[in-house]
Amino acid sequence: MLSLRPCNNMAPIASHKPVLLVRAKLCVRLPWVVRRPRNNALVCRTSGIITEPVASNPCNNSESNTVVNFGGPEPAAHHPDDEARHIVDEVLEAIEATDSGLQISPEARTRVDSLLDRLETLGTTQQPRPLDNPLLWGNYNVAYTSVGRSQERGEPAGGRFRGRIGRALFRTAGLFQSVLKPDIATNKVEFRLFGFLPGYVGLRGRVLPQGDNGDTVQVIFEPPVLSIANSLHLKIGKPSSVVLSTTYLDERVRLGKGSRGSLFVFTRGGAADAAEMDQVGLERTSLTAAAAFTAFFVSLFLGGAALWVSGQLVLKAAALSMWLLGAAMGAVVRQGGLVMDREDERMVAAAKADLERRRQEQEQGRGTIGESERVDRTGGGGSAAATPAAA
Repeated sequence: MLSLRPCNNMAPIASHKPVLLVRAKLCVRLPWVVRRPRNNALVCRTSGIITEPVASNPCNNSESNTVVNFGGPEPAAHHPDDEARHIVDEVLEAIEATDSGLQISPEARTRVDSLLDRLETLGTTQQPRPLDNPLLWGNYNVAYTSVGRSQERGEPAGGRFRGRIGRALFRTAGLFQSVLKPDIATNKVEFRLFGFLPGYVGLRGRVLPQGDNGDTVQVIFEPPVLSIANSLHLKIGKPSSVVLSTTYLDERVRLGKGSRGSLFVFTRGGAADAAEMDQVGLERTSLTAAAAFTAFFVSLFLGGAALWVSGQLVLKAAALSMWLLGAAMGAVVRQGGLVMDREDERMVAAAKADLERRRQEQEQGRGTIGESERVDRTGGGGSAAATPAAA
């Protein structure tokens, strides 16, 4: 039966219908059950909680303006570091099981490099700055490298040992870097020669801060140390130098960028903590190691020559294989696997000159302080002796 009861708002009932329809649509679109009881009230069920009627009477303002609590959780406050954490999560997932970036697809590499660029932008506002941050110190796994937009020759980490020939002969078992107090950096490439004989090549260098941004250092490395079977150590090659900026730093990762634009992702701890990074570069060449390495290459050459003069085709092929093996190994271990050009050599010379200048300034400073202390002690003693004499 049609009711002729006047509306409290003195407005046509039709004017309230859009409100009813809008509220009905709101409830229908939400992922909850909507039902209409016999009293014609719209009821929304949220997680088992029935809310107040939305519009049981379109002419009643007190009911139509009821605030509906849908029972959902309050929105969480946005943390300023959330974006960085999410990006780090995505980067670590993308570079997992890629052999430090060597086995990543071009599309994935492009994506990872763009994420690292974004983290670099976020890192510019980090406080304290990386060189003043205690998180800088520690042992790291080299989880990812990329030449980025640089024109760098060879692999950014590992040099010739990480090239195609190097990986075929010296299968990589670990790639590490450490930043040690007070001013030491070490690099280490662990490998298995011919797939079974353990060894490594390591670098040890002095860290010198550069610039005023608090994120860049230059490391002057001593000649590399080649170690086989953890008992034969041989220092080969020349000193080297790199300039590296820490673009982002947190509890899990340290991001680096080389002077030519190469990108690095270092992850903290794990296998790096067991790699004895503090001992890298302290080994000294022994006569036994020098004799063993020399005998190995000489035997390859002489053995190949003996097979070649036999005249048989199969033996000649074996001789060529031995010579090629010796040449390939020599090419990898030459200069400790370092890939250097003239610009690198000039940078090393300039860095060594700067380091020598700093050392001389420190010695002069210590000499000046020592002379001042000696004069003070002498002057003080003379005054003390003169006082009794005058008395």
